[in-house]
Amino acid sequence: MVGDLGPEAISAVGISRIITMVVTIMMITATTGAFAMVAQFIGAGSHLEASATAKQSFTLSALISILLSLLGILVTPLCLEALSLSPGVVAQATPYLRVFFAGLVFMTLNFAVTNCLYGAGDARTPLYIGLLVSVVKVTASYLFIYGIWGLPRLGVTGAALGTVIGRICGVICGFAMLYSGRFKIKLLPGTSFLPDPALARRILRIGIPAALQGLFRNSSSLVFVKLVAMTEASTAAVAAFSIGNQMERVLRRTSLAFGTAATTLVGQSLGAGDPEHAAQRGWTTILIGVSSLILCALPVVLFAGWIMQSFTEVPQIVQIGIIYLWAMALAEPFMCLAIIAGGALRGAGDTRPALYHTLIAQWLVRLPAGYVLAFHLGYDIDGLWAALVVFSALQGYLTTMKFKKGEWQDREI
Repeated sequence: MVGDLGPEAISAVGISRIITMVVTIMMITATTGAFAMVAQFIGAGSHLEASATAKQSFTLSALISILLSLLGILVTPLCLEALSLSPGVVAQATPYLRVFFAGLVFMTLNFAVTNCLYGAGDARTPLYIGLLVSVVKVTASYLFIYGIWGLPRLGVTGAALGTVIGRICGVICGFAMLYSGRFKIKLLPGTSFLPDPALARRILRIGIPAALQGLFRNSSSLVFVKLVAMTEASTAAVAAFSIGNQMERVLRRTSLAFGTAATTLVGQSLGAGDPEHAAQRGWTTILIGVSSLILCALPVVLFAGWIMQSFTEVPQIVQIGIIYLWAMALAEPFMCLAIIAGGALRGAGDTRPALYHTLIAQWLVRLPAGYVLAFHLGYDIDGLWAALVVFSALQGYLTTMKFKKGEWQDREI
């Protein structure tokens, strides 16, 4: 739908998504810790503690998201100006981001609810909530982007408003399910939403390194966007990256899904006092997840041209985007390794290795290598795509080796 509005609209939404991820990634300070703790409490049969952890994560998530919302609204113009974007892209991205950040609390709570369900080993309920959110989001976006049924024609801003409306529906549905008592995790009487300093510290001790990892990962992506914008065909390159990045997010969901499974399975096994079974489950998830990712990436390689042309008919954007999709499809199996192995470590409450590996692979390798290849060795945008593959391979190797060592099996949270 946004593609119908032109290359600048595509760029505005694509870049806005990266900016929002830099800020919203901090919401996992509460949800990641709760995920691991709920998994271990459910594995140990401690349902009251799981309920207390879930409620505490909702409170922390709401408080953090309100602060991030205010911060996001304030820094939006500065971020866009710093990225060397065209005035047309900035003009469309600014209201999009402000609407998005205004509704950030609903996104955060939606994420917290689904993470608690994942921790309990329930993947179907988040699927149904996600389907509801997606249907409402697409419908509302369509109505507000094009101004259907007498509604205002908001263009790119309508896409942000549709996203917020979808998340509101997801939060309402999620809390109704948790209070119904019909699911693996329940919000029980005797537990409270009021801040509990001791429990909050346990959640944040796991969540803060994970949030910092996400912050460094997404801020690295933001710097990478600036490098893309500095290439010879700046507007076309940014548009191609914005389209390709959406396909990357589709593939990344496969990795994240298996990373979620690894966290749940490893966490529940450790909660039940069976570290050997936890390791076996971790390796099995890695094998299945990487194999699935490769199968999902093959169509992207084979139909890269068709994918790009379905979003835009501008030849230069299509040409640049095809190379990006090929590089991304080659890099994603390695990132899948990193995400699943990192998810397994997270189930043990060990979130620091992923932070360190992100700093090494993305800040010390991807950005310097991309800059040198693109601007000093003359490969331009293709040099940046090559750097994607290099850093992904390194991050996958480092995280998998850390999981293989097995030190996480004796960790207590």
